[in-house]
Amino acid sequence: METVGPLAGLRVLEIGDFISVGYAGKLLADLGADVIKIEDPIDGDSVRGHGPFPDDIVHLEKSGLHLFLNTNKKSLALDYMSVKGRQILDKLIPHTDLIISNNTHQEIQDYSLDYASLSRNNPQLSVSSITVFGYDTPYRDWLGTALTATAASGAPTKIGHPQKAPLWLPYCAADFHGGVHGAIAALLALRMGKISGQGHHAWISTVEVIASYLNGSGVPHFVFNGGVASRDGTHRSGFYPWQVVPAADGYMEVITMVDDQWNRFTKLMGNPDWAKDERLRDRWTSFEWHEELDAYWHPWLKERTREELFEIFSEHRIPFQPVNRIDEVVASEHLGTRDFWQTVEHPVMGTYTTLGAPYKFSETPWHIYRPAPLLGQHNQEILTNLVGLSEYEQQRLRDSGAIV
Repeated sequence: METVGPLAGLRVLEIGDFISVGYAGKLLADLGADVIKIEDPIDGDSVRGHGPFPDDIVHLEKSGLHLFLNTNKKSLALDYMSVKGRQILDKLIPHTDLIISNNTHQEIQDYSLDYASLSRNNPQLSVSSITVFGYDTPYRDWLGTALTATAASGAPTKIGHPQKAPLWLPYCAADFHGGVHGAIAALLALRMGKISGQGHHAWISTVEVIASYLNGSGVPHFVFNGGVASRDGTHRSGFYPWQVVPAADGYMEVITMVDDQWNRFTKLMGNPDWAKDERLRDRWTSFEWHEELDAYWHPWLKERTREELFEIFSEHRIPFQPVNRIDEVVASEHLGTRDFWQTVEHPVMGTYTTLGAPYKFSETPWHIYRPAPLLGQHNQEILTNLVGLSEYEQQRLRDSGAIV
């Protein structure tokens, strides 16, 4: 399929490993950019070793994470940290508009992957660097993961049961959020490059990305009131009710910040006497007694299924939402109507279903132009057409281990 996305014609080198750089590259590739993913010649990107795998059998080409993150990309299996591999990278850069990376600061120093070195032969090159802590910080040499970034951000202070250890953001959420911001920063750098005629370097700290989410309530609460937020389990402190509540067959998300909604809710239960409890008069302070107040109405929800509750609340305009299981998300009428699920033909995996885009464009529709690449699938195409190497020169590189 011809690439027609809004970023068609933009060439991107993806340098690094695992989720953050991979997701940033995916977001750009899905918009039509020509993203060349540079991978280790032997094992490839480490996402290829992460499942799920069909029948739990590890296979470099069948990783569910790889198949999701790397659609629409090309794979160049190149040891860019070797002398000969770096020479190939340097020959690619003049043909490149943007580099996205998540190399550690030590790798950047050891292998001259800093912006000045990368852009030496291409002053219009822009670079978006995703790191855990950033560059201009005393923590720049610290290694870290999504868990590290989540813990350092302070976000876990609000996640989990108050009597237990804090929880992290699951599914490596910090890495995915780092990728989102890495892609946004890359596009902003490119825009400034068009204005100034000079490339730009953006760097992202995933700690700061996740910490910025605390600005909604946690930081202002501390600044203005000196208060430190606590973990509230399934509740949200500061207002009542704002929580996840058990139903007969799962859980419901419950929030009634509008008094009319709360009144309609208690009316559904027959206007019980407990609704006149003085502790409910100001529901911004009611959380203090949430355990006793929960006992009033939680049993009513537990007697009904999520479907029954959703129909009741929809009819009475009360914004309660069932908490969906994964199988229910897959079967979602909403996602099906928006063509969110996409069928892909892969030369090794065969036919499989993957996630689509969380957005719609009217003039440049989102497409999967190509499945996730095989390791080194595009080596010959890239080395011949962009770098200008003969087959003999490519064979010598293969013999040296710089490529496959």
